[in-house]
Order: sequence, then C-alpha cells, then structure tokens
Amino acid sequence: MKLLIDTVIKNEAARNEQMIKEYETLISNLPKGTLICRKNGYYYLKYRENGKVCDKYVGKDVETVAQLQDKLEVRRHYSEMLAALKREQKAIYRMMEDF
Repeated sequence: MKLLIDTVIKNEAARNEQMIKEYETLISNLPKGTLICRKNGYYYLKYRENGKVCDKYVGKDVETVAQLQDKLEVRRHYSEMLAALKREQKAIYRMMEDF
C-alpha cells in the first residue's frame, strides 16, 4: 500500500512540475502590467522593468486596447493558477518527505 501511495505522489509531483513549466512559458509570452487611461482617452501600459516603472504608449484604438486588456486578464489568471500549483507542489513535497 505504501508503494502505491508513493507512486501516486511521485506521479502527481511530476505532473505538477510539467504544468508549472507550461504556465511559466505561457506567462512569459504575455504582456505584463496594467492599462491606464490618461487625458483625452490615450492609453498606456504601465509595468516594471529592471526595477523601474515604465509607460508604453498604446494609443486610442478601442480594438487594440481591448485585445491588450484581454491578454492582461489571461496573464493574471495564469499567474493565479501558477501560484496555486506552487502551493500544491509544496504540499506534495511535504508528503514525499513523510513517506
């Protein structure tokens, strides 16, 4: 019985590691930061790079702004999923130490 549980825990750890790598890859391909609107409806993407706050001009185009906002929300969702996977991975490693 102990061998079966140990095998299941190891398989789950391997699956989690693979999913963490996939989410990190997906996150790295998406833009980071937040959209801010300044005077006259001009949008900027505000983010940090090398410890400095940067503003990147996006423009007024509603379609471009909407696409960027969607990508930022997807990144936020992936980041939340990645954090949950990392918490789960810690719990799995604690279980592996017990067995």
